[in-house]
Amino acid sequence: MNTEIYETRLAFLLALSELKIPLNEGEKKTLADIATQLDLQPLAWKDFTEPMLLKMIESNRQLNQHYVEYKTKLGNCPEIPQILSETEQELYPLMDMSATVRERGFKSKANPTGYEGQINNVVFVVSRSEKPEAAVKKLSSLDKLKQMLDESIL
Repeated sequence: MNTEIYETRLAFLLALSELKIPLNEGEKKTLADIATQLDLQPLAWKDFTEPMLLKMIESNRQLNQHYVEYKTKLGNCPEIPQILSETEQELYPLMDMSATVRERGFKSKANPTGYEGQINNVVFVVSRSEKPEAAVKKLSSLDKLKQMLDESIL
């Protein structure tokens, strides 16, 4: 699998799971905006959403430090398994079923299409949660990815 297109999102999720200091209200607002943008226009990732995320990451010294570390590890890893495809059941308890979440049209019985959609779902749910840095820590698949990255470096 070509991980280059997923590296930013994966590195962000991994870095967020390492945070010791909670995000401030401005950063949480930016993440909510990113989630909204990702939901409404996922194809605008490169041109609009990714730059917004990178700006937010760069403004948080600790998050940026972990992001750079994981981005490097992901870049040096020859193959990243589609580890986040296992997260669907883990995401349900993290979803905020408030007025901001609503179903549109009919509910599809098909599985999510593509790994990018699955990563977007994880970023969306984590970014929309009240405490993103705590929500991301509940995803065991990210722990598996961290372990795999650490083993591939050795």
